[in-house]
Amino acid sequence: LDLDNDKMKQVLTPEEMARIAGGFGATDESIANLLNEAMQRDIMDEKNEPGHKLQDLVNEGLAFALRANDYHTSRQMLILYTLVASKRHDATESKPLLEHSPSSSSNNWRDAEKSMENEGGKEKKLFRDERTLGFIAKPPPPPLDTDRLRSATNSDGLLAVLGAAQVLRAMQDGSAKRRVKESIDSIEEWIETGEQSVAFRVASWRDQRAAQGDLKIAMENDSNFMAFVSNKAISNRKKFAKQLRDAAAVTDFDSLLVLKSIHSVAAQMRSPCLRLELLQYILGLDNRYSVAHVTRSVELAATCLNLSENDDNNLLK
Repeated sequence: LDLDNDKMKQVLTPEEMARIAGGFGATDESIANLLNEAMQRDIMDEKNEPGHKLQDLVNEGLAFALRANDYHTSRQMLILYTLVASKRHDATESKPLLEHSPSSSSNNWRDAEKSMENEGGKEKKLFRDERTLGFIAKPPPPPLDTDRLRSATNSDGLLAVLGAAQVLRAMQDGSAKRRVKESIDSIEEWIETGEQSVAFRVASWRDQRAAQGDLKIAMENDSNFMAFVSNKAISNRKKFAKQLRDAAAVTDFDSLLVLKSIHSVAAQMRSPCLRLELLQYILGLDNRYSVAHVTRSVELAATCLNLSENDDNNLLK
């Protein structure tokens, strides 16, 4: 659908058009223009009070895309939202997001994403260190209402989109940074007690197994009993605590660096229990998110930030 159709604009509100875009799909160009107009209204309203029309439109569009079980549209909506919101970071006057003709602009971000995949080493491209690129990284977009969207889907692909939106929210509102410190304290307390008592470690394993069954926690595998009897669980959690401390030492949890650290941590997990729970807690994800779900969510969040950061460096032109 083309939301720029004059007849459609005459009879539908922006909120209704966002719902149609989410439920039925629309062109990149027309969605970007719809979101950009909302951003401009937010900028004009800032003289009186902070505007959130852009967030409201995306919340509506994403909710309908998730209910329609449409992975591609929900992903499109999140990426275009990040691109438009990145303009507001340094926008001082009205400026259209997409300045080319519809035929040339509709695939700009898609072409940029393909270039990241085709240049070899997608992971390296996604999680590069922006400190070496010669420009200041833009912050994550304003947080979306992921609490409202949380119950809308159980699909693996859509969980990745919802998860990416939540990851960006946790980075933007500072909750990830706060929860990392709490998680380090929690895991170090477990290590201290676990080193002194095998009975404590066995009880911990039993409690974890019960939680996996009762709450259907998305563990990759059942907890390994011998890992708790031996020192394997302790060594794994010591390593995890060190990884979190290292991540906290090099980033304020608002840039690609934190996504790189989390992606690296998740890649080294084999049969995580407490570690996965803490990773879910840090990012604000629920217990449906396995290591694979967390990884896909982090990768999509990194894609959004990469595209928005590179937008001013001609990747999307």
